Amino acid sequence: MRLRARRGESGPLQRGFALIALLALAALISAFLIASTLNLTSAGNSNEREQRSMNALRQAKVALIAYAANEQWQNTGGATPFQPGALPCPDRDNNGIADDHDFPQKPCDTPLKRIGRFPWKTVGADDLRDASGESPWYAVSASFLRNTPSYTNVINSETLGQLAVTGSVSATNVVAILFAPGEAIQGQSRDPANLNDPANYLEQYNNVTYASFTSTGLPSPINNDRLLVITQADLMATVEPIVAANIERDVKPLLTEYFSKWGAYPFAVQFASPPVAQGSYLGTSSPQTTMGLLPATNTAPFTWHNPTVTQILPGGTGTSTVTSWSCSISSLTVTCTVNYTGTTPGGTSNNDRPDIRLEVFVANASKAFADTPSSATAPGSFAMLDGTGSAPATHNSMPYGYWSDVGSFEPTLTFVAQVGGGALTYTGRLQNAGDMYNQATITVPLPALPGYLPRLTNTFPTSPNITWFLSNQWYRQTYYAMSTGYAPGGVPPGNPAACNPPVPTAPTCLTVNNLPGQTNNKQAILVLAGRALDGQTRPSGNPANYLEGQNATPADLIFEHRSGVPTSINDRVVVVSP
Repeated sequence: MRLRARRGESGPLQRGFALIALLALAALISAFLIASTLNLTSAGNSNEREQRSMNALRQAKVALIAYAANEQWQNTGGATPFQPGALPCPDRDNNGIADDHDFPQKPCDTPLKRIGRFPWKTVGADDLRDASGESPWYAVSASFLRNTPSYTNVINSETLGQLAVTGSVSATNVVAILFAPGEAIQGQSRDPANLNDPANYLEQYNNVTYASFTSTGLPSPINNDRLLVITQADLMATVEPIVAANIERDVKPLLTEYFSKWGAYPFAVQFASPPVAQGSYLGTSSPQTTMGLLPATNTAPFTWHNPTVTQILPGGTGTSTVTSWSCSISSLTVTCTVNYTGTTPGGTSNNDRPDIRLEVFVANASKAFADTPSSATAPGSFAMLDGTGSAPATHNSMPYGYWSDVGSFEPTLTFVAQVGGGALTYTGRLQNAGDMYNQATITVPLPALPGYLPRLTNTFPTSPNITWFLSNQWYRQTYYAMSTGYAPGGVPPGNPAACNPPVPTAPTCLTVNNLPGQTNNKQAILVLAGRALDGQTRPSGNPANYLEGQNATPADLIFEHRSGVPTSINDRVVVVSP
């Protein structure tokens, strides 16, 4: 007997087809899930490899910038003093040491020598590797190489990088590039014979200048290099605060030492399109320049000139008055004849003794960092002749060689910076006018001419501190300002009115905002102008192309130290005093 399915019920055949359909659908879903998982795993692996390579490059970048700002690391090889912003050569013999730090030293003085492996030992980094196990490669701009006996670079905020990157990401003014070379492609051979050949590690670059490279968004069959650049802005963001700190450590003492010797600060150089030669940086006394650039010259001549005699009033005894004087210099001797009123010998008045100041100027000493003459002494018994051309042996048991035989008025010696130059000043009292027949001839030997302060002229290794500043021409970007009360010929130092805001008649002090403590009492400051910001053009005779904010208008005597992240201002102020 045959059985028939009731209406609405499935037979065995239909149920079989349904099961097959369900299995097929499950298989499709499983295949989709497996494919999706494989794709995600592949993408994850790719992202993880990318991250590993870029992390290695980031660590290398940090280490190179730290080296550029670190005095000790730079001096691990050779005898070059600290050079802020300088970078090492690559490692081209695969020992982790930059060629210019190796022994014997091998300068990277050709384009090919300026590309090689990252010198991890020299910069104090780990032996970094990219995702394929390769060491990072490194290219450096010739303009930022650390100085060696083979070549000399001037590195400061105006030095530009000479490398460039094009492609998916472009960059100019690049000082260094780091590469993760990835796996060998396009027949590259990485056997020992090719360890230092960039063509077997890197792709798409200029193989003549080694200054232009191509970046790619994703690895491709023709380029799988990953690049990370160090721009000039990247580098100087770390180097400039180090330079400002070293200016406070090394350059500020140049001003304080000069002040301690001459009683004022030297005149500034009128701001102009900053010249390169250090010898051009001579201060300006006409007009008297209290704001500009540092007088960093080391070639201006020092000569004795322009001796003058001035009667000090009130001073002396009696009513004697200096009526005329004349002076001359012969070799290192100044001779002055002074005429002054008084009684005749034997008269009832024996106290007509004027106080005088004899000054001899040292040309350029108020416009440069001159030292004081080291052999100068006060003339305790130098010859003084009377009006007859001779001097009695004694008078009142005192030799006539003294300026005065009344009390203790032997001349004193001081050094004071004046508008006309550094002044060697003898101050004393003349003999009684009657005894001298109203005339005295004073002969004073002069000391040897001064030189420059040792901090300015000594070179590495004798005095390395100032060498980095001078040899890299940071004086081109160091603005200098002082209160007029502390300029040569200004209000005498020690006088509270020299720079005291509450005193109405006092020369105005400088104000520096964004620094702790009192802001409006500064006698002298230095301002490091950092790298050019947007819109600034250099070189220029306009301070506004170097300074920003309040610093761009120095005539108002208000300045400011940069605060926070530099967007519109990157100037750093170093206060000289107080």
